[in-house]
Amino acid sequence: MTQRCMKNLDIFSALSHTDREQIGDLALKKIYRKNELVFTEGVEADSIYLIKSGRVKLYKISEDGREFTLDYLKSEDIFGEVTFFENAVHTMNAVAMEDTFICCCTKELFIKLLSNPQTAFKIVQYLGKKMNAYTEHMSHTAFKDVKGRVLGVLCRLAESYGTPTGAGLTIALDLTHQDIGSLVNASRVMVTNVLGELRKEHLVHIDGHRITLPTESITMHQNRGI
Repeated sequence: MTQRCMKNLDIFSALSHTDREQIGDLALKKIYRKNELVFTEGVEADSIYLIKSGRVKLYKISEDGREFTLDYLKSEDIFGEVTFFENAVHTMNAVAMEDTFICCCTKELFIKLLSNPQTAFKIVQYLGKKMNAYTEHMSHTAFKDVKGRVLGVLCRLAESYGTPTGAGLTIALDLTHQDIGSLVNASRVMVTNVLGELRKEHLVHIDGHRITLPTESITMHQNRGI
């Protein structure tokens, strides 16, 4: 792999040219093919991962074998931050959703990067936003009904993965009803019924697995926190 890793990511823009070049030399580079596992729950966590291109899904498997999606990650997202803790193990699974180029660095190298105050601030800021997003998602799951949870998670995905179209923002992910159900802790049948209701109310447009959120739905999400 000749492509340099991490050096051009925005989160490291405060580093000097020399330091960024060093990151490019030291970081490990790997392409994970579609459906290939990056790591699994319970395995020792010894590296931090940054997505240069592609997409990754984070998920857990319940004791009865059900899959619960925790998040979808895209270019420039960081994951595996549990590595910061002593004797850490991964608390979830990570799988490539498509061919994905991932930059990987050891805990020791990442701690060295934190010695630059501006870079450390960007990383802390990023992780803080990520934690807030997870907290918001959990509160929606706990306090919203299924309809509110589905519309909320679709708006969140549209804001992260949306491609502008004449009808609004089209989520650039192939989402099945089961995928959505695993994000909002609801059955596939329930999600199907809710999507039917949202479609009738013109809050979503659906074409196969492609879902479009009209501008009105996004605005409602931003203003009311649905």
